[in-house]
Amino acid sequence: MHQFTLNFVLNMPTTIAYAAFHDPELLFEWMAPGDCMVSQVVNNFAEGGRYRIKMLEPTGGEMSLTGEYVAIAEDEKLVFSWAWEDNQEESIMTHVDITFKEVNEESVEVTLVHSGFMNEQERDQHQYGWMSCLEKLAQLSFRPEVVN
Repeated sequence: MHQFTLNFVLNMPTTIAYAAFHDPELLFEWMAPGDCMVSQVVNNFAEGGRYRIKMLEPTGGEMSLTGEYVAIAEDEKLVFSWAWEDNQEESIMTHVDITFKEVNEESVEVTLVHSGFMNEQERDQHQYGWMSCLEKLAQLSFRPEVVN
């Protein structure tokens, strides 16, 4: 099995950074890589609750991501399963484990571990996708209506 870890600092309060990973309004802003955009978020944010995020590609194609919240510790930790509905990957179900550690009132250190990939190619594609999404998330810190 393959995995990757991303460590990064977001210049926003911990509560906002944590919310960005589950609040539909915030997910719409950043949870699609590159030129893709989020077109739908369905979310039952509770342990055992399910989520579904539909993304729209510039060409008109759609991708849907689904999973279940496994562990929730407010402003500290979030663990969820991750699967693409098209089932075109060898890795049917993978797992995301995110921890949040406050640096100060205006920034948070985040560690994201995405595990369970059957091969390096899928791992690398997801790592690139996360990095692209996280660039969008970091841009939210420049929007006062989001971070205040």
